[in-house]
Amino acid sequence: MKKLIIALFIPLAINSSIAACHALSPSPIKISEARDVAPRDGFGGYDLATNTGTIGGAKANEKMIFMVSNKQDLLVAIAINKNQPRIIQVSGIIDLSENKPYQNFDDQKSRSLIKLPSNTTLIGIGNNAGFIHGSIVLSNVSNVIIRNLKIEAPVDVEPKFEEGDGWNAEWDGINIITSSYIWIDHVTFTDGQFTDDKYQEKAGYKYVQHDGLLDIKRGSDFITVSYCLFENHDKTMLIGHSDKNAEQDENKLNITLHHNVFSDIGQRAPRIRFGKVHMYNNLFKGTVDTSKTAYPYLYSIGLGYKGSVLSEKNQFMITGLKDSCKIVKQFKGNNLQDNHSLFNQSTVNWSSCGFDNKVTWSVPYQYTLDDAKFFAKQYLRLVGNGKL
Repeated sequence: MKKLIIALFIPLAINSSIAACHALSPSPIKISEARDVAPRDGFGGYDLATNTGTIGGAKANEKMIFMVSNKQDLLVAIAINKNQPRIIQVSGIIDLSENKPYQNFDDQKSRSLIKLPSNTTLIGIGNNAGFIHGSIVLSNVSNVIIRNLKIEAPVDVEPKFEEGDGWNAEWDGINIITSSYIWIDHVTFTDGQFTDDKYQEKAGYKYVQHDGLLDIKRGSDFITVSYCLFENHDKTMLIGHSDKNAEQDENKLNITLHHNVFSDIGQRAPRIRFGKVHMYNNLFKGTVDTSKTAYPYLYSIGLGYKGSVLSEKNQFMITGLKDSCKIVKQFKGNNLQDNHSLFNQSTVNWSSCGFDNKVTWSVPYQYTLDDAKFFAKQYLRLVGNGKL
């Protein structure tokens, strides 16, 4: 009789699993931008071999278009038919912890990471869609688009202590690892409710619970980040894993950053190793006055080992900063060329800052430069989620 009971329960479990997988019904596209592909004005839109670039889920059939408003539906939309293109539309703010606080490092690792498959478009509906209490991970995938979302930086519940360095957090808002052809567009990245001035002290060090907002590393390549708002954060964007990771990173990390705003950002906007980074028409706003912000300005561009930057018509508006050389911090790197950027309304002059003012590469795509002052005046209606 026991064997009979077991036999009866096994099909029931299987059928329940199948029912769960198909509980999420396909949804019609709610906004026309859901099938957009990456424009040709950045590395993410450039693919000489296929003449396409990043198209995400643009070729998804009607059965592979989903609307999700909670974590479980999101996981189902990710899991169904792994190899098929998909469009996942996000409605509202999804709490990736499902309102169950993480207990420790392992619990946070197992529950907070959302891994997207290749050939996916993840796009927010309206002006209030996004994620809290978790990370979006792109690992060993290609052809992914993430747009029109608000991502609140995850708070590490169990940072690691490193002797001499203090507490270090682990989780990023979006983490791109060994992945290529990615377009991140109109995303707002922010510390949100938990700002750095709320940090406690532990073992004589500040108990740091935020890591990065957007990390791009371990051989990732052909990526465009456009019209994104990065606000209220310290260590913002890492490009390149480590100085010793040449095997993966050398001749990779071709990245375009254009028409983004970095507001009250302490540093790493971005911090670069190995990569060739084209930055144009970005705006940097901040202050060095610690009494006016929880995120006093340290520097914008961190030039690391074998990193290279072509900067064009960016604007740096940093209250209280007198020396334009401090916009860039050298970490074993000096290859920086600038064309017509502004520092506090005056033309940037980095000729005396110790940089090699000539990159040895050129961008393979066509693009249009806006007037830096015009973008600075118009960015509020152009940048971040809800501004498609």
